[in-house]
Amino acid sequence: MYATDSQLPLKRRRIVTSCSECHRRKQKCDRRSPCNNCLARNVAKKCLYNALQSSGQITEAPEVLGPEHGQDHAPEVPADNVQGSGDLGYSMITGSNAFVGLNDVLQDEDEFRQITSAHNRPFRSNALKTHAHTLISHLPSKPVLQRLVKVFFEEVNWHYSILERFYFDDLFTRWQTTEMRPVDYLSVQELSAELQYFPALLFQVLALSLQFLPPEALAPVQLSSKELSSSYRYSELGDELVIVLGRHGVALTAVLADFLRASWLKNYGRGVEAWHSTGNAIRQAQELALHRQRDIHQSSLNSIEQTLSMIWYDDFKKRVWINLFVWDSLMAMILGRPRMIHPDDCDVKLPIDCNIPKDPSKTVPMTVQSGEPSDGPTTVSAGLFRYALACKFHELRALKADRPHVKDHTIIKGLHEQVISLLENVPPYLRFKNPDPSWDGDYPFLPQLREEVFMTANLFLMTLHRPHILANAESRKAALEATLATLESQQRFFGQTSEHHYPLFGLAFYTVDAAILLSIIIASYPPHSHEPRQYVYHVLQQAIERLSHIQPYNPIAKAGLGIVQRCYEKLKEACHSPTNTSATLSSSAVSPRFELRDLRQELSHQNSVPTELDLLEPELSVIPDSFSEAYWLDQLSLIQPPTAVGQDPDTFWDSLLFERDVF
Repeated sequence: MYATDSQLPLKRRRIVTSCSECHRRKQKCDRRSPCNNCLARNVAKKCLYNALQSSGQITEAPEVLGPEHGQDHAPEVPADNVQGSGDLGYSMITGSNAFVGLNDVLQDEDEFRQITSAHNRPFRSNALKTHAHTLISHLPSKPVLQRLVKVFFEEVNWHYSILERFYFDDLFTRWQTTEMRPVDYLSVQELSAELQYFPALLFQVLALSLQFLPPEALAPVQLSSKELSSSYRYSELGDELVIVLGRHGVALTAVLADFLRASWLKNYGRGVEAWHSTGNAIRQAQELALHRQRDIHQSSLNSIEQTLSMIWYDDFKKRVWINLFVWDSLMAMILGRPRMIHPDDCDVKLPIDCNIPKDPSKTVPMTVQSGEPSDGPTTVSAGLFRYALACKFHELRALKADRPHVKDHTIIKGLHEQVISLLENVPPYLRFKNPDPSWDGDYPFLPQLREEVFMTANLFLMTLHRPHILANAESRKAALEATLATLESQQRFFGQTSEHHYPLFGLAFYTVDAAILLSIIIASYPPHSHEPRQYVYHVLQQAIERLSHIQPYNPIAKAGLGIVQRCYEKLKEACHSPTNTSATLSSSAVSPRFELRDLRQELSHQNSVPTELDLLEPELSVIPDSFSEAYWLDQLSLIQPPTAVGQDPDTFWDSLLFERDVF
């Protein structure tokens, strides 16, 4: 039987790898962006590549979503990403799965790249494009936008060190203009993808800027109610835009948008939602292979300036990755959640401990060695310390040291000593003991950053020793030292903090966490002498005053204030009870659980009074608070008492306070 025409096998058509102009003119293309022919003909703008240019058919490239304020849209360029995992779900990393072996079968890298790019093309209907443009139209006018971006880098970014100016400014300039100028460290395809998601990143930058907005920041700019939305509204718009565009792991701007969204959520007490948003950022970053080492070498096709820009951009991506690694560990620590990142999956090297220059194409990366003169503090030093601390948390989990009744307490002691060593070896301008304050005048945030580094280390120590405080005297003393150090540091941090920074997550969380743990230790092992008791009352009173002061701006302070107040009252009642004088007070007089059932009932019947935060952001009142009273009561329940609770002698408190030199 002869085959009919419809049954004849179709001839395999060669996939087009040249640019659209060379393909149209039937010229040999060097496949650069822009290629040699388009540069020679002075038509670089027309030098476009499309993953679906097979069979001579050039499909329409997706539109870059540009600004809507009186400007034309940016030119249409392809948004394919050849590094992602594709709709099939396979990783494109060499040797990771069977699918990437297709490259060896085809023996044509360009053909393989075109196939994977076709699978990676995100589906966007015209309706979704229209919806995306509608969302972007809610951005404020150019003067307001520029002013709020300035606020972000001055008031917010030092807390997270997540954005670098060279990267943000490059994209911001290109997003606002109608001309698609090339970038040394991004291909045309990569630049297109970055710009697609850039408005979503802008929304989150605006949300955080308004969250920490100084009163006088927008005085020079005329505003209207329609033009300037609330912090809540901007963050929601940015998140919705990422959903509309899709989380395909094609752009670093999408990763950063989800990360800043998590930062905003955490400051509003939305811990679980922040955990999910961080997870979105991590998964996209893993699709971009930020967790894998990529070596960049000088190529004959690239200029030295282009290679330097690529090296700095790669270092910036490493900084983004260690931030994600830190947040994954930190949120697992405070929320009791599983980690999304496993260190064994990561081989990326640490970023260079130096500042990224304004013009990366003219500077060779070099690490500033200890003892050498430097141009000032680096933006990554604090991040490197947090990363080292996050790695210790992974060790803690692997050794199961976060569980009560550990058999070998030397594990706890070893981790404790390692953290202290990390803290002592930070750069002098971040050091808590004998710091170098010579840069404080040029970098006003340094005193606060110094305290934040110190508090983060003590948060780890409290987490390390918390399960063991009632069973081991060493853990009990170490936990007590960490709680007192944290509360003292928080008082100094509060004194350095302006009112517009009161929504900051750490300003309340560290206080509540340390105050509750301190109360448990005091209840179980109360000091006999008067001076230690008065000092504990003093630091707890300071904590209550701080939380009361910031609770109109900070949901975590609002939720934790009631718990800390009741703990303080219970301690005072126990110590002043007629049957419990200072001479006869014993650990059995006060339950380590503070009669938790009664405390829960008392708090559940307390009426919630509307605060300034509720009035400013009414939408937030309908969202359950992750750090509510129930969260802090659950922290109380984590303490596992031993079969018999002993009493430490007076020397425990006396020696501790003498060492701290608080009197």
